[in-house]
Amino acid sequence: MSETFPHSPMHRPAHPPQPREKSGADAEERVVRLVMAGIARHDTPPGHRLVERELSEAANASRQSVRKALLRLSRAGLVDLTPNRGATVTQCSPETTREIMQARIINEGAALRMLAGRMDDAGSDRLMDLLRREAAAYDEGQVTEARHVSRQFHIAFTELAGNATIARFMRELIDCQPLLAASAHGRPSSFSGVIAHTKTLAALQQGDGPAAEAANTELLRALEREFLREMQDPGPSGPT
Repeated sequence: MSETFPHSPMHRPAHPPQPREKSGADAEERVVRLVMAGIARHDTPPGHRLVERELSEAANASRQSVRKALLRLSRAGLVDLTPNRGATVTQCSPETTREIMQARIINEGAALRMLAGRMDDAGSDRLMDLLRREAAAYDEGQVTEARHVSRQFHIAFTELAGNATIARFMRELIDCQPLLAASAHGRPSSFSGVIAHTKTLAALQQGDGPAAEAANTELLRALEREFLREMQDPGPSGPT
């Protein structure tokens, strides 16, 4: 057989990759994802200043796309926009934490009641897969990954409930969670939602909305207490 070289006409791709546009919805989304990933990894802690030029270069996006993305993040409660100072990652107060968790309790409870009456095998399998991944991540000591999957579990059941408005609102609230946990970055925590998620899923599979809501509310109340305790006693900081 004859060898085909990478730069020969025979090996040239039919559709060569196109450079990413610096303006438009895709560029804006890249900036949003970049900032949210930094928050989730605690690379950009509360109070951290977000520089437009740096975001523009990192996301290969225009300054206009960066500004639109920051406005979206501000509306979601993840970024503060201050005249003459620019954008900074939001610092959550105890009162803001209580408000976010109360909103989650109310809206997630409504979603679970709706879902209990329409749960199908595909939805059950989706939640079970996330639950298994969360438990496995905790077992392997991958706490950051476990908590990411835990948030995906909550987003998934709000999406499965079939109300797009609730699902969109809940995604924004859940995206704020790394901000609430930022004060404990570097300090080990034994908090895990696996047992509560197991109870929630079991109740949904039985069509018992109130039981699913009760298990979820108990979890969110415990999580709120954990966040507030961490804010009062942040402990030593350092890499995880």
